[in-house]
Amino acid sequence: MAAPTHSHGASQEPSLAQLLDGMLQVCKRLSIWAKDHAGSDEPLTNLACKEIHSLCSLIFLFNSQVAELGPDCKDNAQDDRPALSERILQTLTHCKKQLFVTLDLLELHGQAERHGQEGALNALYARKYIIDDAVYGGSQHHYGREESLIHLGLELKGFIAEFAQDPIGGPMTAGNAVQRFQHLEPRLTDFLSRATKHFSPRYVHNYKSLADTPYVVDAAGDVFSGSYGAVQKVNHKRSGESLAMKTFHGVYTNKQVKKILREVGILEVCNHKNIVRFVQAFRTDDNDQSIRVVMAPWAPYTLLGFLHSPDVKRKARCPWFQPNSPQSNRYIYRMMYELADAVEYLHNHEIKHKDLKPENILIHREASDRPTALITDVGVSKIYKPGASTNFKDSTYEYLAPEQHAMKESTFKSDVWQLGCCFGAILAVAERGQSGYEELQDSFIRDDADCQCSIALEYPSFKEALDAICMSSNSNTAQRKVYAIVLGMLELDPHQRPSIGLVKAALLKLPGVKN
Repeated sequence: MAAPTHSHGASQEPSLAQLLDGMLQVCKRLSIWAKDHAGSDEPLTNLACKEIHSLCSLIFLFNSQVAELGPDCKDNAQDDRPALSERILQTLTHCKKQLFVTLDLLELHGQAERHGQEGALNALYARKYIIDDAVYGGSQHHYGREESLIHLGLELKGFIAEFAQDPIGGPMTAGNAVQRFQHLEPRLTDFLSRATKHFSPRYVHNYKSLADTPYVVDAAGDVFSGSYGAVQKVNHKRSGESLAMKTFHGVYTNKQVKKILREVGILEVCNHKNIVRFVQAFRTDDNDQSIRVVMAPWAPYTLLGFLHSPDVKRKARCPWFQPNSPQSNRYIYRMMYELADAVEYLHNHEIKHKDLKPENILIHREASDRPTALITDVGVSKIYKPGASTNFKDSTYEYLAPEQHAMKESTFKSDVWQLGCCFGAILAVAERGQSGYEELQDSFIRDDADCQCSIALEYPSFKEALDAICMSSNSNTAQRKVYAIVLGMLELDPHQRPSIGLVKAALLKLPGVKN
């Protein structure tokens, strides 16, 4: 039987020579763009240049692999598998995938803010949602995106049905089709514009009312109010999962919106089991002066509640806890490790939390035998850039690091200090319960006229109290080790303070952490 021949009609696949020529032309043009933008201080631009370099490297690799096959092979169609090795086909697949990634990234680059905090957030967004970098592992809540896809899919289905419907009096003609498309074109253009916005950074959805959202407010649940607004429990309509809804009231100015969207931007690029997960941000037509942010999970018990509670109430809420108990300490050490791991995740993504304190740490499933610590409230967090301006006092006063008080610098080491303050309070309660916490608080928050009410500014009395609470002749090896870790985090000189990675590595050696 004669071998089949390729048709020379319009549907013929391009030859490898044609494909290579097209790919090399794309590479040439993109390389010129990357050269023109080399050395930029914009993270999104640098990311685009990096992806262009990756694409060109793949194209050159594909070119060299095809060249090894000889000139005759270049006349074959690109899908002629008998002539091409799996290695070459795999490289071609990688080239196509990288081309789509690069073009999507360049499209975002042309539309999105590239400077300042917003530009840095857009670069992180691109890594997660366009490049799909491996550093963003694990599960993620996509209810907001799922609801958008469902809504957009139904709307698109309606357009298709409307377009395909036979006209009255006979079958569809070319003239009918053109006329109908012209009629639908404005609505289709609006649809495509909205669809694009749905998947842009820091997108805020819009609903007619709260009843039209994917969530039902738990009327029996508590509402926790603050200066920003309120946090309350909601349940997802389809899954039934309990979530937290944070409502920002009185949002009138662009400056207010920008601040809220920065918090949304930080949350949507984070994917860590010990950081609250972003679900969706939305507004409603019947209350357009509020912005609501939905997060997972619903975890109303804060570290402050754990520390501040009377011993009896704490025991009722956390049955596993017992002061000065080796078994209880295993739970404590594991939660301390989880928090260090979460902060390291933030720092690895150039995010500085800036306001780590007991109110901004949640304890999820506190009554179970596997309580989990979660970091929340990234309202003042920012992408860290050495040498950039910062608001030194844009954090809670009691937990400001010495260098922040002195307005010298505010770095990742300042986060280590703040977390060390939280750990010190945890150890005080772990040793003596409520009395330990109160004694430690009294060491830096007193009625004295000269008391400065900040751990850094009252450090000698704070350290003296912490020593007395945590260290005794009966302290075991683990207690001495964890105390040394916390003292290191509270080193007054930030250059002598350990990185969060070193803190995490030291905590990993404590009993109970690896279980």
